[in-house]
Amino acid sequence: MTNDDTNTADRPTFGYRGHDVVDPSHRLIGTISDVVYDSGGDPQWAVVDLGLLRSSHFVPIAAGYMSEAGEFVVPYDKRVVKNAPKADRSHLVDSSTSQQLQRHYELI
Repeated sequence: MTNDDTNTADRPTFGYRGHDVVDPSHRLIGTISDVVYDSGGDPQWAVVDLGLLRSSHFVPIAAGYMSEAGEFVVPYDKRVVKNAPKADRSHLVDSSTSQQLQRHYELI
């Protein structure tokens, strides 16, 4: 998987970066700072910054949707995202991290 900064030619033009991530009640979780794509160029994980001095965590793109107000709405509250595996500085998702994320978000 690659991050949002490389090889954008074949990627969807819809942008996620900079959008707020909110729970179903529209309470702020954080802001998308990066997107991790699969080898086919499809967005897989949003890297969500939870706030000043807090770490970044991965959130599955497929679980959410963009609201008319421009918020990325996910079916998780902030606690669930905060307890997800943290994103390191590289924002790369290896197979082990991917499995941990899928288990955490109950995608498998």
